[in-house]
Amino acid sequence: MRYVSLLLPLLMPLAGRAQVKTTPLAPAAVPASLRHAGKVKQALRYTDRTGTYCVLTTETGPVRAAKPDDGQRADLYAYQYQLPATGASTLSWQVHDFVPDCPLDLEAQFLPGSLTVTDLDQNGTAEVWVVYRTTCRGDVSPSTQKIIMREGAKKYAVRGNSRIQVGAKQYDGGDYQLDAALQTAPAVFRQHAVKLWQRYISEKLE
Repeated sequence: MRYVSLLLPLLMPLAGRAQVKTTPLAPAAVPASLRHAGKVKQALRYTDRTGTYCVLTTETGPVRAAKPDDGQRADLYAYQYQLPATGASTLSWQVHDFVPDCPLDLEAQFLPGSLTVTDLDQNGTAEVWVVYRTTCRGDVSPSTQKIIMREGAKKYAVRGNSRIQVGAKQYDGGDYQLDAALQTAPAVFRQHAVKLWQRYISEKLE
């Protein structure tokens, strides 16, 4: 018994990590019953201690307004559906952002591969992360960039701007701000959020 009690603290972190099993889904494999707007860009299926879920990110792309004088609009969405063993799937949460009435270069898109699932605090409840940019610009300027994380009903965010190169050794943008929820969240959440920001900070303009 003495050896078992000594091993338990070592095994518990591993057990926490093992509770989230994630499987990528091709866009065509997303169940038709999961209602969404736009085109699926990335989808994941995962299981944690609270159940089995499908999370997906979608984009509408630029859409011309009904009125000729109005600019284009672009929307993006992230959805989480719970997948029960029997019965209909239920929407757990939704993220929605958009750029309205843009007569210039329009962008509203998730960064490739940025939909990820973690269990950093090892409590058995998954954290779902997405990173995206929105902008309406006619010059060389950074995009609005955001990281949104959901852990069940809790929402956390990082908001700021992408970083672009404007000269040989000159850059513009790259600033960010953790929201109030993230500032008081477990340290592992803040550390991971900053790492994600640094990973996706750079934007190359064509």
